[in-house]
Amino acid sequence: MQRICRAFAVLTLPLCVLTATQLVAQTYTPLKNIPGQELMRRMQSAMSGIGEGGSVGDVRWDSTAGELWFEKDGWKTLHLANGEVHDAAKDAQPPESAQPSRSGRNGGERRPARGRQFTSTESPDGAWTAISEQGNLFLQPTKGDRIAVTTDGTDDLKYGQASWVYGEELDQTTAMWWSPDSRFIAYYKFDESQVKDFYILGGWTDTNTRIMSEAYPKPGGANPTAYLMVYDIAAKKQIEIDAFSVASGATEGTEYYLYNVLWTPDGSELLFSRTPRRQDVLDVLAANPTTGLTRLVVQEKQDTWQENRPLMRFLKDGTRFIWETEKTGFKHYELRTLGSASDAPALLATLSSGAWPVESIVQIDEEAGELWFTAWSGDIAVQQQLHCARLDGKNAVRSTRVTTEDLHHSNFRISPDGAHVVADGETTQIPAKALVYSREGNLLATLAQGSVKGFTTHELTPTELFTCLSADGTTTLYGKINFPPAFDATKKYPVIVETYGGPTIRLVTDRFSAGDTTSALGFIVVVVDNRGTPGRGKAFESAAYLKLGVVDADDQAAAVQHLAATRSYIDGARVGITGHSYGGYMSAICAVRRGDVFAAAVAGAPPTDWRNYDTIYTERYMRTPQENAEGYDAGSCVKLASKLESKLLLLHGMMDDNVHPNNTFQLANALQSVNRPFAMMLFPNGTHSIGSPAEQSVKWSFFVEALAPIAPDWPSKKPAAAAAAATLKAETK
Repeated sequence: MQRICRAFAVLTLPLCVLTATQLVAQTYTPLKNIPGQELMRRMQSAMSGIGEGGSVGDVRWDSTAGELWFEKDGWKTLHLANGEVHDAAKDAQPPESAQPSRSGRNGGERRPARGRQFTSTESPDGAWTAISEQGNLFLQPTKGDRIAVTTDGTDDLKYGQASWVYGEELDQTTAMWWSPDSRFIAYYKFDESQVKDFYILGGWTDTNTRIMSEAYPKPGGANPTAYLMVYDIAAKKQIEIDAFSVASGATEGTEYYLYNVLWTPDGSELLFSRTPRRQDVLDVLAANPTTGLTRLVVQEKQDTWQENRPLMRFLKDGTRFIWETEKTGFKHYELRTLGSASDAPALLATLSSGAWPVESIVQIDEEAGELWFTAWSGDIAVQQQLHCARLDGKNAVRSTRVTTEDLHHSNFRISPDGAHVVADGETTQIPAKALVYSREGNLLATLAQGSVKGFTTHELTPTELFTCLSADGTTTLYGKINFPPAFDATKKYPVIVETYGGPTIRLVTDRFSAGDTTSALGFIVVVVDNRGTPGRGKAFESAAYLKLGVVDADDQAAAVQHLAATRSYIDGARVGITGHSYGGYMSAICAVRRGDVFAAAVAGAPPTDWRNYDTIYTERYMRTPQENAEGYDAGSCVKLASKLESKLLLLHGMMDDNVHPNNTFQLANALQSVNRPFAMMLFPNGTHSIGSPAEQSVKWSFFVEALAPIAPDWPSKKPAAAAAAATLKAETK
């Protein structure tokens, strides 16, 4: 018993590294003491001014005078007809006729804790506050006693609340919705009685521990069931919305998720999204709040998975809306009508088209009948461009590309008349510059340009955008290479691949970067977006469907192999990979599957077997283990543990309620059972993000030991500059 207790105490130390072969007193080197760390600080300082100077401040449009006023070291004017720039008179200000740019931006959204929903909401007229408390829904008037709308709520049956998985994977932050006229309140009825709880032990550093539980549905297991209810304030009556009957369009015997709930602008109907457990079909339904009857507004289908929350943005009339669809294989915009019980919904116009996906709406100008939006539409697929389309869809080519230069564009400021736009344009090696385009796509002027002279001054090499072929030999991948200071192409450098690699997040865009400070330890730092990441069309994003950990990991390996074969300074025998969450999974699966490429890996909070993660996320991309056992096994770090040849470090927070610590424990156990050496550090109070100051120290200590980089020989000044400084000092004595 004493021996067991002593081992358990070691496991729960805040900073411990356990390996299959040893437990040593000095487990890592603090980052500040790692050779090259002082160069990281210098590099951070040297990078701070590189690229600056390319933006302008306030922008005002004087259409009467045909001028643009902009702030850049004082007010300046641009003549829009000939592109001439002049300094304004001292203390001069834009005239009253000069108007600010139009803005389509919304304010920041208030959000509850991760995976949760707000527990109270005030009615639009201020007369009521709806409260979800201890599983039941209550209405509190501004005066008088609260009303219990429900009384049978329990820990498993909740009203006015959803479950963690709805908040985490469907972004459902609300569970109660007032109608605009405050006559009705819609709310969730959530049944979690069939879902197994997952238990986490908290208080690891306290005198006593505590048990924390969460209903957490696992792939192929029981799911929570959501119902939508509506309470009529005046009639004091509640009804259930018909979301599951054949009459509503549901398939008998199919499980559904109900989410993305909102009222129509006029409050006549309740809108919500419905998708089956496989998430390959999306129905947007409109419900009558009095009868509960529903009708179909729009439906989307995919062979793989369907995006759960396409944009649905209403125009001012409250009946037409802009809709985001991927039915062509690329995300595009349509204009649709909501319809009614007596008038069928309809597609009014296709607003964009092309073999590229849209990204987001910048501005809707209903008076001019125009939609301004961004898209990944250039020859370089990681450059964002600005487009303008007619809302009636009558453009011959659907939309006009306004930003015609081969740059990544952002920070758009559109003139009130829509005739011109100021945009920041940049690439990985060209810092942002403020550009003025005409509505037709003509570049009129450059207002400001960022500086790159700091690269030469500080002996830094600009980050490089590169392309290579994926593991299928045909698909183009994009990546970035970050170089160490005083880079010498005649030397060999170890490589660190920083990765995420999963659905929903892309890392590579053609935006300016002055470098990565971790390269100062002596590494080449590489980032690659593999197939399975977004922003390149549905086929690219769906390439890893049913095969997570195979296609995506092989693409990361293919990128490294390409670099090693084409760049003499890449040491293909010293390559590490690291990431967190899905990036942690990518790191671990690359270590066990692709040890021929990756010599070392640091995996932060990795889901090591997809059977351990939640239903909504996992089944969206992998279906259930019952349907896709081969795919789950092929992507399981645990099942493939015996193949580990790389050096592996596992990092995990013991309080991680998202990717549970048992993921790391299962992999550790599998590795120990076959006597494969590895390292592991657990953080007793760490959540999913870990959040410990030791995390970076542990990671980079491991990589420095595993890959043996040599800190760059980077003098504080260039020899010529140092000699000139010494001469000047001597002459002044």
